[in-house]
Amino acid sequence: MHNNTVNFSNYTIGKDSFASINDICKTYGNKILVIGGKTAIGVVKQKLEEYINDSNFDMKTIWTSDENGGNKYCWNVRKSPNEINNIKLEVVGYEWYGGECTYSNISRLTEIALAKDAEIIIGVGGGKAIDTAKGVGENLNLPIITIPTIASTCAATTALSVVYDDNGDFDSFYFMKRPAIHAIIDTDIITKAPSKYLRAGMGDTIAKHYECTLASRGDDLNHSSWMAREISSMCVEPIVKYGEKALLDSKEGEATFEVEQIILNNIVSTGLVSMLIDEKYNGAIAHSLFYGLTLLEHIEKNYLHGDVVGYGVLVQLAVDKKIDEMNKLYKFFKKIGIPTSLKDIEVKNDLDYLDKVLQETIDGPDMEHLPYKVTKKMIFEAIQIVESL
Repeated sequence: MHNNTVNFSNYTIGKDSFASINDICKTYGNKILVIGGKTAIGVVKQKLEEYINDSNFDMKTIWTSDENGGNKYCWNVRKSPNEINNIKLEVVGYEWYGGECTYSNISRLTEIALAKDAEIIIGVGGGKAIDTAKGVGENLNLPIITIPTIASTCAATTALSVVYDDNGDFDSFYFMKRPAIHAIIDTDIITKAPSKYLRAGMGDTIAKHYECTLASRGDDLNHSSWMAREISSMCVEPIVKYGEKALLDSKEGEATFEVEQIILNNIVSTGLVSMLIDEKYNGAIAHSLFYGLTLLEHIEKNYLHGDVVGYGVLVQLAVDKKIDEMNKLYKFFKKIGIPTSLKDIEVKNDLDYLDKVLQETIDGPDMEHLPYKVTKKMIFEAIQIVESL
């Protein structure tokens, strides 16, 4: 037997969720470095600073170097009584994440965080921005707070980053020891974002259920993985029930009950499954096909991650001979606008054209633990089944 540690990200959701910022930060430090997208920083800056009020803090961060004088590390210690006076939160900088989650951007921002003596990292924006901020926090062993401004992925609550190379192609997963300490989920901000991000989040969330149940099929699961697989049904049923109404409401900028349920499923339900389940079950064909398709330059330029992953779910269900389930999701995806054919993502239905995509798909890390061997031919034949719809 081996030790199994499971860490969760706390979260606050609502139109006034920023009010929790002081209580979250006070045990970790007061110097905050905000990392995010340019638009996202512009959206949260005023609201964040409104809630950074005078507050007494009873902890401080100590920085030291390793024995060779190289990397700096930090830990929190309790302040002496005469130090606890008029200490308030301070934003030491707002930094653009660089436009892509790459190791070079993570390293660049790590150096900036060191130079500014940051004690807390706040990541704001979408998945790539938050993943970059998480990488900085992991490098420096600093606490991370996430503020998603769109609900398109579960990046705000998970302990891994999807890292791309400098050309924008998938590179690797960067696994962290723990997720963000807290996710501040402002429903007002997310609802006012373009509704396409909420829709894409539904595709990504639905994939979580079908991928983890396929990858874990036939295995004797431990407690956390078994619980994750059961929870994963939440990644489908509420979305099919509330998704169409939520999308209509979000287009009107209304943070209704249905919108909040979809936000919670997109960010929290998927995050819980990811944190609980053994990593080898965390992905399967749908995501691997997405990473294969990113070899086509236009995919990430023109289409959102979750939309393409949603199409990948249909292909995965065709591979797995789950035709009734595929037909049900096909109808739902058509209603809300998730791609249901290669034409929808400007991809030619040609074996030679798709050869590198198919090869990348079957070689991907998400394909390493499936209940049966999946070949290029199987993927291509499944695509033809989806095309026939």
